[in-house]
Amino acid sequence: MPSSRTNPLEAQTIAAWLHTNRAMLEGHYGRPLEQIVGVVTPFGRQVRAIREACAGREIAVDEREGMTIGTVHALQGAERPVIIFSPVYSKHADGGFIDTSPSMLNVTVSRAKDSCLVFGDMDVMASARTGSPRAILADFLLGAEDKALEFAAEPRTDLQQGAAQIQMLRDAAGHDTFLLDALAEGRRRYTIVSPWVIAATMERAGLLAAFDTAIRRGAEIDIFADPLLNMSQTADGLTHMEAAEKAFTRIGVRLHRLPKLHSKIVAIDNDLLCIGSYNWLSADRHGQYARHETSFVYRGPHLEDEIRTIIDSLRCRVT
Repeated sequence: MPSSRTNPLEAQTIAAWLHTNRAMLEGHYGRPLEQIVGVVTPFGRQVRAIREACAGREIAVDEREGMTIGTVHALQGAERPVIIFSPVYSKHADGGFIDTSPSMLNVTVSRAKDSCLVFGDMDVMASARTGSPRAILADFLLGAEDKALEFAAEPRTDLQQGAAQIQMLRDAAGHDTFLLDALAEGRRRYTIVSPWVIAATMERAGLLAAFDTAIRRGAEIDIFADPLLNMSQTADGLTHMEAAEKAFTRIGVRLHRLPKLHSKIVAIDNDLLCIGSYNWLSADRHGQYARHETSFVYRGPHLEDEIRTIIDSLRCRVT
């Protein structure tokens, strides 16, 4: 067994989601949150991190009346309406340890009466060996957009350094302004991760024109999108992926097809990184389908290793 691991961001995100949805869950089930939800993770250190994060949100975690938070053994023989799984692993580690014991995910999923929720780096799950427990779970979770939870992202304090402030982007206009300004700044290398790509949306938002201007001055733009999510057809008979590829090819943008893509990221050069829940190249900017999305912007030369890790993990999965 590897040394015990922890992922503070996962712990804080789980606690924040539980806090936000406490009233909804308690109203639906008619009992306290602590009796509705159980949390499972492979590592003892993560158990402690989740307990601390939940306690900070006034969620009871004491052994007698608190929420069950533990390794898979904590739920042996017990069930809860909602089970949350925290895999801990991110792009910095493979996560194969989870696959060495199929019973870990089997017990986790089977103990959920109604819902099993996974809070983690879905790209790591999707990159697992075909047929492995993680890959099977990823196939199910990433098979349709309606399986994704909607919630505000938590900032990554590990990416904050010195006096640099973390910037929050809250809506479509804020996200578009950030990206358009960045494209006009004269930077050299842009990596955009957007599972969905819609050429008409990018044109209306001014992004295609901004891409064209940036490339004409010598910038490089790489876009990663999921071919499986862009199979619906446009009015002219092309799939959304084909239409986007046609528009990108005309400009000089490099499009990379990456199945089971979940991340929404913009990385610029080695010192600017934006991570959140916003679909940069497809999201409806107005109307009934427009969503309130959140992303966080981090700045500084200390981001170089993180950006390299993200890009390397994407490129190794490209088809």
